Amino acid sequence: MKQFFKNRFFYIMTVLALLVTIVPMVYYNMGVTFVFRDMVNVLLTPMQKVFHAAGDAVDGFAGYFYRFDALVEENMALKEEVASLQAQIYDNKEMEEMYAWMSDFLDMKRQHTDYKMTAATVTGRESGNYSSVLTLDTGSGAGITVGMPVVTAAGVVGQITEVGYNWSRVTTLLEAQSAVGVYVERTGESGVAEGDIQLTGDGLVKVQYLADDTTIQAGDRILTSGFGVYPRGLVVGYVQSLETNPYTRTKTAFVQCVAPVSDVSDVMIITDFTLYAE
Repeated sequence: MKQFFKNRFFYIMTVLALLVTIVPMVYYNMGVTFVFRDMVNVLLTPMQKVFHAAGDAVDGFAGYFYRFDALVEENMALKEEVASLQAQIYDNKEMEEMYAWMSDFLDMKRQHTDYKMTAATVTGRESGNYSSVLTLDTGSGAGITVGMPVVTAAGVVGQITEVGYNWSRVTTLLEAQSAVGVYVERTGESGVAEGDIQLTGDGLVKVQYLADDTTIQAGDRILTSGFGVYPRGLVVGYVQSLETNPYTRTKTAFVQCVAPVSDVSDVMIITDFTLYAE
């Protein structure tokens, strides 16, 4: 501490402090106040700048939060508007799909005046390499019974194989135990379309034991023959390819079904129709 008081810096600071204190008082007593005011201004001006800048900063800071709150409110309003527009788009799309389905339903009714049909919606599906079964939202309470054909405007889906009061299950054409009498629209050749475990995943059925000299070709449309549970003339699918069996000297046609299990959402159950008679 003694060394500090002997330090040159201490003496300099002491002299300056005395000057700052005494000189203004002398000038003031002499009536020269402008010098005093000038010194005061010299000292206060930088401080005024600092306080002014600080005030601007506070205003800017407050303004920032005000604008931030406004932006948050605007963002929330935009999100609500977007959500509303998305809901409208969804509703419009749903309405369009419903109208399209109803139009298809009415077209089928006009083409097949003997059909009696009940609409149903797919509520579940079991689809894989070994299973292609659909669950519908209607059953015995609406008069649905086992064996009734299930179709879309495109063609055959399958038939009812199990029924509850307000539900039913459809075994599709892709199931291995499924079989339906068919004929080739272009040539009139007949056969039986059967499901196959190996083909289920590809949405194919096969028509076997066709004559080696058959004129069936890729692209031919395959229709139900009317013998069995399905009315005559419903579309099963289109021939994708042919394969010759070298042992039986017959051909097998692989048919792409028009109503794949994964895409079906709304169907029609044919509850009654006029049986085909040659």
